[in-house]
Amino acid sequence: MTPQSFSKIFWKQYLLLENDFLETDEFVTIDKSNFKTFSSRYTYLLLNICSEIDSIAEEYCKVLGRKPKNIVAKVRAIVTKTPRIKNERAITKYPYEVIKSAPFQAFDDKVAAEWWRNYNLVKHARAEEPSNNIPNSQLANLKSVLWALAALYILCQNLYKLLGESNLQLEPSRLFES
Repeated sequence: MTPQSFSKIFWKQYLLLENDFLETDEFVTIDKSNFKTFSSRYTYLLLNICSEIDSIAEEYCKVLGRKPKNIVAKVRAIVTKTPRIKNERAITKYPYEVIKSAPFQAFDDKVAAEWWRNYNLVKHARAEEPSNNIPNSQLANLKSVLWALAALYILCQNLYKLLGESNLQLEPSRLFES
């Protein structure tokens, strides 16, 4: 993969998902006080963003010469090659509330981060209500979507750097600081 093909295949998709997410700010302000707000649009975004995360993590692992089977193994392979990703933060920028998220920090060798577990519950058991009487569908909330988008942003930025030097300048994110 070249930086140019990365831009066409992955970065363009990131920007589309980011734009879709930013449109939700018109109705639900991107603010920590709204983190538990859930909606059908957040379900749509969470499912699409996490699907893209799985795709880019797969591509990242190919570049590394690895073939892990699940997201935990993919993240482990990526963190082994690029340890800073584990604690790397995506920081929202003005005019949004400054929110710092480290979406890979909670991944370990056996367990995925909460936002990824929420994605799986929304994807595979959306209508179920666990013992806390909150339907899994409500896990598709502002916080889960923001953390997932931050993870996608971090993966994109790091894979682009891994691909090597390029004169190509990626269109900047409107949500996260570079």
